[in-house]
Amino acid sequence: MKKHLLIALMAIVLLPNIADAQRWKRFRRQMIGGIGVTNFLGDLGGGPGIGRDFIWDLDPPATRPSLMVGYRYQFNSYFFGRANLQWGILKADDDYTTENFRSSRNLTFRTGYFELDLMAEFYLMQNSRGNLYRLRGVRGRKGLKVDVYVYGGLGFMYFNPKGEYQGTWHKLQPLGTEGQGLEGEPDKYKRTTFTIPYGIGLGKSIDRYWGVNLELTFRQTFSDYIDDVSGNYYGRQNIYNAKINEGSSAAEAVKIAYLSDRSIGLAGNTEQEDKVPTSAILENPNYSRNDLVGQQRGDPTDNDAYMTLMVTVSRKIVKRRRSRPKF
Repeated sequence: MKKHLLIALMAIVLLPNIADAQRWKRFRRQMIGGIGVTNFLGDLGGGPGIGRDFIWDLDPPATRPSLMVGYRYQFNSYFFGRANLQWGILKADDDYTTENFRSSRNLTFRTGYFELDLMAEFYLMQNSRGNLYRLRGVRGRKGLKVDVYVYGGLGFMYFNPKGEYQGTWHKLQPLGTEGQGLEGEPDKYKRTTFTIPYGIGLGKSIDRYWGVNLELTFRQTFSDYIDDVSGNYYGRQNIYNAKINEGSSAAEAVKIAYLSDRSIGLAGNTEQEDKVPTSAILENPNYSRNDLVGQQRGDPTDNDAYMTLMVTVSRKIVKRRRSRPKF
């Protein structure tokens, strides 16, 4: 009698937990939507002092918006697969930094981008998923805490950097601001690149269908030209002459020369070049700056990166059970 009673008690205790552990199989699929912000980590802009890697060169004024939609699939209790499509804006401006060299370089850019990611998620802690069914008379786990997970994968990104000239933003890649595409110079860079996204997330189940997450993602790219800056100065006069020889108009050649080098001199020269007539960058030796030819414009040893902070909402797609015959 005692043996049967013990078995019955064990069944009462264990069966709900077994059922709860298997319930995730009915909720394998999720749709995700998110909104957040981006911050660019590249050659332009940055914090005070010399340029530094990773988040130590974070530039808060360059923060811009981002949107995301995605699909998540659960393989087991701790492992998920995920696909995301993300849109956002990246921006950087040397005017945001107080570091001498970068501030006097006076370059700026912005770009919209699209990125497709395939990632894996691994849950380190699952504290928010308890008995969320709220069955009458059943007292389950409250699920007051949050889930903690890490993720990483591979992405593919499209970008198209633009620079400002006379109040209008112009695509920079076709212009070859570092001499790309000219005779004896490298080809123009591609506006696509692979990325490696990875990060950490916090999640909270609201009910059996809905959840909300906060995700901090770092994205390392395989391009150093997201901001159109990587190598050395080609020289305003040199670019102007080359473009004239190719058949460009004088106005077009001046524009390209200006966008290739907007430098305003070293510390102590507070004159803002964007207030100077465009012809002055070629006619006045103080602005032609041929002393910069061949000098460092960017850092080709460190590819560009960017970060996103995203709030996402997920909706589970329920796998319907087959209806049973009514007889």
